[in-house]
This record gives sequence, C-alpha cells and structure tokens, in this order.
Amino acid sequence: MTGILRSFLRPGMWLAWGALLALGACGGGQDFEQPVEFEAPETLVDYEVVVEGAPSEEIQDLIAESLLLYRRQEDGAQSLPFLRRRAQGDVPTVEKILRSYGYYQPSVTTEVAEKPSEPDGEAAAEPETEAAAEPEVEAEAATEDEAGAAGDEPVKAIATVRIDPGPAFALARQDFALSGAGDGPQPALGPAEAYGAPIGQPAQAQLILNAEGGALAAIKAQGFPYATGQGRDAVADLEASTIEIDSKIFTGRQHRFGPVTIKGAPNVDDDYILTYLTFAEGDIADPAKLSEFQRELLGTGLFRAGFVTLPDEAPEGEIAPVTVELEEAPFRTFTAGARFDSDDGPGVRLGFEHRNLFGSNETLNLVLDASQDEQRLTATGEKPQFKRDGQSLIGTAEVRRIEDDAFDEIGGTVSLVLAREITERWTLSGGGLFEASQIDDGEREATAYLFGIPLQADYDGSDDKLNPTRGERLNIQLTPFGGIFDSEAVTFLVADVRGSLYRRLTTDGRYVAAFRGRLGAIPSDSLDDIPATRRLYSGGAGSVRGFQQDFVGPLDDDNDPIGGRSVIEAGAELRFPIFGDVGGVAFVEGGSVSSEIFPDFEEDFLIAAGGGVRYYSPVGPIRFDIGFPINGRDADDAFQFYISIGQAF
Repeated sequence: MTGILRSFLRPGMWLAWGALLALGACGGGQDFEQPVEFEAPETLVDYEVVVEGAPSEEIQDLIAESLLLYRRQEDGAQSLPFLRRRAQGDVPTVEKILRSYGYYQPSVTTEVAEKPSEPDGEAAAEPETEAAAEPEVEAEAATEDEAGAAGDEPVKAIATVRIDPGPAFALARQDFALSGAGDGPQPALGPAEAYGAPIGQPAQAQLILNAEGGALAAIKAQGFPYATGQGRDAVADLEASTIEIDSKIFTGRQHRFGPVTIKGAPNVDDDYILTYLTFAEGDIADPAKLSEFQRELLGTGLFRAGFVTLPDEAPEGEIAPVTVELEEAPFRTFTAGARFDSDDGPGVRLGFEHRNLFGSNETLNLVLDASQDEQRLTATGEKPQFKRDGQSLIGTAEVRRIEDDAFDEIGGTVSLVLAREITERWTLSGGGLFEASQIDDGEREATAYLFGIPLQADYDGSDDKLNPTRGERLNIQLTPFGGIFDSEAVTFLVADVRGSLYRRLTTDGRYVAAFRGRLGAIPSDSLDDIPATRRLYSGGAGSVRGFQQDFVGPLDDDNDPIGGRSVIEAGAELRFPIFGDVGGVAFVEGGSVSSEIFPDFEEDFLIAAGGGVRYYSPVGPIRFDIGFPINGRDADDAFQFYISIGQAF
C-alpha cells in the first residue's frame, strides 16, 4: 500500500516521532524551549493569548502550561514583531504536544494583531500568519520604528494560536521484541494491552511508554534484573490514520539471588538482619524483593540509610550476589514532654529508649509520667523477630500512685505479651498479667490481687500516627480477670472496643473530618465485684472533652465518679487550616457510663462541644483545646482546657 511509510525510510518525518516516543514528551508543564536569559527590556506591548482548535481540554491546559506566550505574558513584549517571533517560536512546542497525544499531522499557525482600541473595532494592525520560525532570543532589540517612541503607553495586542490537529492516529498494534536471553529461560509476556497500551485508541506517547515500562518490570520480576529498553520502531498508515509499534527490549540472561554480604552495621548482628530477608538464596532475582528487603531494614529504626543491590554489571554466571550497605542510626534517645489540662493541672513526661541492647534490636523504654494527681514509672522491653518474622515478645513493668476523684491507688502491674503482625495493618497480641493494688474508692479501702489474660486486635489503616488525614483505626481489647479483691474471690471480663475514621474533605488534606466511637462492657455479678481501678470511665482529654477526667457517668454523694460496667462514646471533629503551620478544630463529643452490663440509654448522655488550635511542629501537632459541657450537671465545671501533643484521636 502506497500509504504505508516506514520510519527508517522517511527520517525527515519520523525523527520527530522517534524523539517524541523516546523522550516521552507529554509531561505537563515541561520546558520545551529554554530561552537565553538577559536583562528584561522595557515592555511596550501588553497582550492576550487565545488558543483555537485544541482537540481536548487536557491538551488545552498543557499548552497553557508550556507556551512562552503564556509564561512571559506578565512581562509583555518589546514590540509587535517581537511578539510575532515569540508566537512563531511556540509552534514546534504545540506540534510536539499534539504528537504526544496521537495527532501526527497537525497544522499550527499564529496570528498577532493590535487589539482594537474602540468598542466599534476601528482598524487594527494588519495580522501576520506564520507556520513556524526559529525560537525567540529575548535579547534581540526592537528598532525605533517597531517599538515606537520611548514613553508611549503599551500597545494592546492579541496573540492567537490556531490549531488544526488533523486525524488522531490510533495505535493498531504494539509488540515487544525481546533479545539477549540466549539459550537459557525466556521471559513470558502478555499482550501489550495488559501493560496499558492504548490498542485501538489514540496513540498517546506516554501510554506507549508506560506499556513498555510495565513490560520491562514484568520481565525483571521473572529473574532478568538487567533488562533494558532499546527504543522502538514505528510504522504508520497515513490513509487509515493508524500506527504500529515494535518495542525493543534487551533482557539479558536470567539470574538467581546469590549470597548476601552486609556492610556498615558493626553493632547489629548479621543473623538479625537476615531475619528480614524477603527471598532465599537460589530464588530468581526479582528486584522488587530487594526493595522490599530494604524497606524492612529501614523500618527497624536502626539505620539512617540502607541500600540493597545487585552488581552494577550483569555477572557472567546465573548467580547474582546481593550487597547490603547500611549506615547505623543512634541507638539511644532521650525525650521530654509537657501537658496541661484544667482538671489535672500540669504534667511532664520523661523518657529514655535504647533500641539495640544486645545487637538484635532489643528495645528498652523507660517512661516517667507525672502530674499532681498521678505518677507512673513504666519499663517496657521488646524482643522483635521473636521466633518468627513479624512477631515480638513484649514485657512491661509499672508502678504507680494515683489520687483522683474516682479512686486513690498505689499499685503495680507486670505483663508479658506476644504480638504478631498478621498483615501490614492488623496486629494480634495475647499474654498474661499480674496486678497488685491498694485501693480507696471513697467507700472502702481494699487490696486487689488480679491475674488477667489480655487479648487485643489492632487495625491501623491511617496515613499518619500523630496527624491522620485519612483511613481508619480499630482497637479491640478483651481481658478476663480473676483474683482476690477485698478478701473475696472475683472474676470478671473487660471488653472495650474503640474505632476512629478520618476523611479528607479536600484533595490536599488540609480540611479533615474525623470521627470516633467507643463501646465497652464488663460482664460480672455486680459493680461491687470490680475494683474501681478496672471499672469503665469516660470524660476528659482522651474521651469527652469539656467534662472533668472520668466525670461522665454516675456520681456518688460527694459528687465523685464511681465508674460503671458499660460505656458508650461518640465524637466528631473538623480540622481546618488557619495560616502557615497553624490550624484549627471544632468538635462535639458525647458519652454515657452505666452501672448495668449493657449501656442504659436512660442514663444521661452527656454532650460537650468546643474548639482548639493546632501548631503543626516537626514532631507532630501541638494542640490547645477548650471544651464546654452542653448538658452539664451542677457538679460539672463550666469548661475544660487542654494542652498536649498529637491530635485528640
């Protein structure tokens, strides 16, 4: 067919197409022309830009981002001829953009004319139309005749770009020509459509390149890590407005993972590092496995930087050794923090963490948390990768002294828990604890010795620990207890479920709606069987802001909270920007605590509302909140004020 032309026979026509596909000239806002920069001359022409005939809004937007006419519009031009040269210099850019979207026979012309000065449209300058010109050089000086006398008011002009895109060429076929595997295993590929090739659709250059990238990734995943693209051949049918592509890929031979060499981590055991391996020696060399291994190592917190690589050049044999290069991070961290709320007053938190006690990321965490009503010293030790990948053994010991409106306690708890990552988002844990406490709940003083089996499931699908803007969280706790309380044998079960939901209201995540809920119950014979330290409470900074700590629920004759056997909470918060790193929140929260096993909606459901300010610091949001009871009781304060780090939930 005479309409069939091959690129290698028509270099003048196809050099531009080949360069287009090779460079993927379809990126938004790309600088297609780099003008020589000189001191800006005096502006004598102000102009508007009009683009006519763009085949789609997407192409129209890309043209507006790319043309010098638009990018220099605020600077104006030195003269009308100067503006014409600028417009003509943009013609190749428009043609490249059109070809990148499959329009391979476009016609682009420009016209610059003086804008009529009167509404009735008196004579304007005679328009000039050019198909193309050399790129503009901004330093070229205008003549006195062109520029007009110095000090004249700027001329008003219109620069028009007219486009006749021609037919949109469809991609009739894209095949992958593979070479270099030799006599060994050959990679298998699906059809080009499987990798995003726009078969039967406009031959957009970026989609063609994306399909090549997808095919290349599929080849590498089959053990050909040194596979590379080697360009493409194009065949066009001008009568049918179709194009066919043969994409060339050099695969090289198939390789398998060899031995692993570790460098740069003298204080971390190699055996521990190798527990994070995502492949075995002899597996086919999939580069994605190397990236996964690298992410796992960096996720330990032991390393500032790390790279897992194969040799730069393909080995002669099929075995490709793996090199792990690491840079250790400091293992010790000291922390200090402060908080304030109008109920508990000021509080401080001091911490020390050692993340590599014995060379295998064993972690010791010591925390002293103290306020005027509560003091806690907690030591937590964790052994990661315990017996299997993704499993940790966690031991905790705590001593505490508490004096608040609900109860006074001097006690301590020790626990040992096994936690396992089931998936990237789900973690399950279970273990045992022992607790000894001396408790004064206002009605009696008693000693409690309790054994418990804490079981927990955590789901974290949020995008940030301290400042989530999307996703969900769920925490389920189930702990059966048994022991001695006030010299009597007691058994009870504590079930507590908490969840939160985060949704972006704008794409940039600056406006966020957050929701939370809680439901808890303690099946037992009576409330008196449950030590006050293990009852359910609500109210305060972490639940219903605006009420005093633990004050949502029944009160005794002295207006002190007694806790309950069931609890329900709900809350909603709107987070929004104010200026810079400062944001605001508005919230409404409510809760109810009942002495019955199931929530009793006849009890008061107490509601509070308020607002606050967030300073988004490098370590997380610092929050200032004030909450007001909506249906408070006589015993409730008029408001509560809180200062802390991190979002409320």
